[in-house]
Amino acid sequence: MLDKIESKINTLKSGAKLILGSGIEIKEMQKIVSFCENLETTGQIKIINKHQESKTGQHLVDTIILQKL
Repeated sequence: MLDKIESKINTLKSGAKLILGSGIEIKEMQKIVSFCENLETTGQIKIINKHQESKTGQHLVDTIILQKL
């Protein structure tokens, strides 16, 4: 799954936004969020928004919006 996400990010044009979350299991999403946070520290992307779910009370991220730099 991370390979697919990395491929999508790499094909984005500068300034383009990507919304991730639909159809991704919550546990897998946490791995994707960590991956995106690492990309943000290297200056490849900017995380615009992280939405936290409230059903479990754990406030896990279920949707992330990022922008290619």
